[in-house]
Amino acid sequence: MDPPDISVDDDGTVRYAIDPHPDTAEFDLLAGIAEVEGVDMDELPSLYTAVNRFVEELFGEPPSATAHVELSFSYAGYRVNVDQNGHIRLVPVKESLPEEE
Repeated sequence: MDPPDISVDDDGTVRYAIDPHPDTAEFDLLAGIAEVEGVDMDELPSLYTAVNRFVEELFGEPPSATAHVELSFSYAGYRVNVDQNGHIRLVPVKESLPEEE
């Protein structure tokens, strides 16, 4: 898999898109966050404990295109926004991942 095409705004907001497919959406979301953080995916906190498969469900039974559904949650130092078309927005809410002690 190629890394996502990531852009960073002047305010630190990160934007990229994933394929809105339920089998790959969570993996692709994490791959983008890992790329931004400069870490391996296994160094990220568990997405399952943060959102319990909501990302997969968003794309598994997508709402109608006119609904404009967006899922927002806090994860790994970001406010993560995922829309039903696979557009990702990461807004930093604290400094990156916590340092290990």
